[in-house]
Amino acid sequence: MSFYWNAFGPVNLGLDLAITFTFYALAFIHRRRWPDSGLVAACRRGLIGAVLLWVLAGAFVGGIVGFSLIVRTFWTLFTVAIPLLLVFFAIRLKKAVLLLPALLLLVFKFYGEVYEPNNLEVQRASIAVKGLKVPIKIAHISDLQTDDLRAMHLEAQRSVNDFAPDLIFFTGDLINHPSIESEIQVYLRGFKSRSGSFAVSGNIDMHLNLSEFYKDTGFTVLDGDFRKIKVEGNSVGVVGLGLDNFADRSLLVSLLEKLGRVDVTLLLSHVPDTMATAKGLSVTALFSGHTHGGQMCPPWGGPILTLSGVSRKIAAGGIQQVEGLSVVVSRGLGMEGHVAPRVRTFCRPQVLLLELKPR
Repeated sequence: MSFYWNAFGPVNLGLDLAITFTFYALAFIHRRRWPDSGLVAACRRGLIGAVLLWVLAGAFVGGIVGFSLIVRTFWTLFTVAIPLLLVFFAIRLKKAVLLLPALLLLVFKFYGEVYEPNNLEVQRASIAVKGLKVPIKIAHISDLQTDDLRAMHLEAQRSVNDFAPDLIFFTGDLINHPSIESEIQVYLRGFKSRSGSFAVSGNIDMHLNLSEFYKDTGFTVLDGDFRKIKVEGNSVGVVGLGLDNFADRSLLVSLLEKLGRVDVTLLLSHVPDTMATAKGLSVTALFSGHTHGGQMCPPWGGPILTLSGVSRKIAAGGIQQVEGLSVVVSRGLGMEGHVAPRVRTFCRPQVLLLELKPR
């Protein structure tokens, strides 16, 4: 019951059928037990019962999988079960007007599962940096987090390569399913930088041997490591913190000391929460992802949930200045995996093309 089929498709289809069946079964039971209450009341009770049952199931499972199950429950009920119910009422009551809300919900489902996830935004921006001699071009991508490769991913790659960046940063979360590891490795090899491409781990990368995965892709893993490189006459330090040590201030201090004097220091970390770790240190800019910009957002007011400790304004993606630190957060290219619905609403996938300019 999804426009987006993936390696988890059979499991997720089974869940969609189970969630929809629960709704209809509870409504049917209520209708049979209390026939005088009316059909609408039975459906309302069935909807409430289905929500409660699957929310409890998600709470029992716990963690990100349990949370994803809860999100899937609401998405399935309101974009599958209810539209089918409206069609049933339209036929039974001979009221064609009920087909309109059913159609609108179906259009919204198509928008969230097909249109928005493939509607790439390529954002260009510049940051003025004190001490820089000449401009540096940086492409920032994050949260590939995919089950497959689509035209949108190839568009992202073309946009990066056409930009001819000096540096490419990938800030974690590679794939939703191990079946496409080799395909993603080939994809990463297609990104071209003039002075280096660097990556750090994300929270769905823990099952991967990252040093082996990134081998021959052109990307260097910088979890708890650094590189000092020359870029167009500038001395640039690129420092990385892995997911296990993003809050380890003593490690970051040690890495900065080993790095020594440079014109600009760029810190990579999957989570933007690392801005607290870098506070007051000689870091020019932090590059992060993780939040997906909220992924499922209303058309106003910013993200509802970001799974991050930073402000919603920062987690929404883009560039913010926080006490002298440039915080660069990408909304990423992908979507939550597992049993979560593959959905983006009012939160387009994003590639950031930045130019650091002398101030």
